[in-house]
Amino acid sequence: MSRFGRRVVRLAITVKDVLEIAQAKGCTLAVGKERLNRVVRYVDCIEIPDMTAWMRPNVIYITTGYACSGTREEILALIRNLNKAKAAALAIKSRFIGQYLKDALKLAEEFRFPIILIPEELPFIELNYAVMEALVKSQNNLIDKMKSRLARYNRREADKRLFIDLLTGNVTYEEESNLRISEQRWPKPPYRVMLLEAEELGDRLKELPEEELEEQLEKIEGNIREGLSAEKCTGVVLSNNGSFPCILKAEGQEFDQGCFERIQEYISQRSGCDMTVGVSGQGVSYQAFQDVYREARDAVEIARSQSGQRVVCIEKAGYWRMLKDISKQQVCRDYAASKLDALIRYDEENESNLLETLEIFVNHLGARNMTATSLYLHRNTLMYRIKKIEHLTGYNLSDPNSILELSLALHLRRFM
Repeated sequence: MSRFGRRVVRLAITVKDVLEIAQAKGCTLAVGKERLNRVVRYVDCIEIPDMTAWMRPNVIYITTGYACSGTREEILALIRNLNKAKAAALAIKSRFIGQYLKDALKLAEEFRFPIILIPEELPFIELNYAVMEALVKSQNNLIDKMKSRLARYNRREADKRLFIDLLTGNVTYEEESNLRISEQRWPKPPYRVMLLEAEELGDRLKELPEEELEEQLEKIEGNIREGLSAEKCTGVVLSNNGSFPCILKAEGQEFDQGCFERIQEYISQRSGCDMTVGVSGQGVSYQAFQDVYREARDAVEIARSQSGQRVVCIEKAGYWRMLKDISKQQVCRDYAASKLDALIRYDEENESNLLETLEIFVNHLGARNMTATSLYLHRNTLMYRIKKIEHLTGYNLSDPNSILELSLALHLRRFM
């Protein structure tokens, strides 16, 4: 069964809704104002003695009180049994139980059980009918909502199937991909893929029950659509294992870094997670979707490799794209290890931060004053660290070529 299929729809209003209907007909709430949020799923009448066996939860019972007018204990037993059965409330006339009304209300007050008093001149069937009408209207509203929700769910599932089929190469003919893209109203080529990810969000989503997960995903997808709309971007928003691929219309659209940065900021604020955004180049055919999506994933990885960077467009990634590609080769792994492993071991053994010092140093192209300022260090302390780094690596940090080699090793290491 689908996650959506586990949701159960039943007609329901609250005691507060019933009270508003009753008050319009002259009724009053005697006790139980604390429990007006109780759910009412049914309405029933009590006009025979001892209804205990037929009492059910979430029912509002309406009665003239005649059937329980014999003794004080009978009316008190009625209140006890209704409360025990988790009934929603009792609407009753006071004519037949007038002498026991005070005791009945006192007991109901102890249980915080709502009791509505009906005027003697009001036919109780009139109140019964009005409550039933409200329940039916509630059911119709819920059915309409569920139809709309089901349509959205089916659309999302169809989008997800198309996404997976394109990503895994299951759509082998361009005619098939064009037909399915048209059916799902995806953007026609040219298009771009914008991928949004947040590691902490993925971990948080994994802990949610299935129903809450669906609701949270829908909420985030809605936030993404709002962010796109604010930038006058159109496309399809998907969710896939905690990441959010977006297929954007590229024809007639002007994209720039600022546009995606504003989208990233908007979505991060509303999701409560710092999203990383990667944007592919233009795809001219959905037969090449795997390559276009890979560009978006590469852009996300490049953004994560750079401290403080949250948005990367692959076309602007420059040499970082090349570094990411070659970083998987063993020769590059060996190169980075040979340059940096001694520093890493020293930091681990001595709880120091020489590697961080080296990164800031090469980022400032060997400028010692700027490095000391960035690290909030006295110049003498920085010079001590530099000598230690030179000793451990065998490099002269006054030599530009040495700085270049170590900078390359540090950049490669970010992708390992």
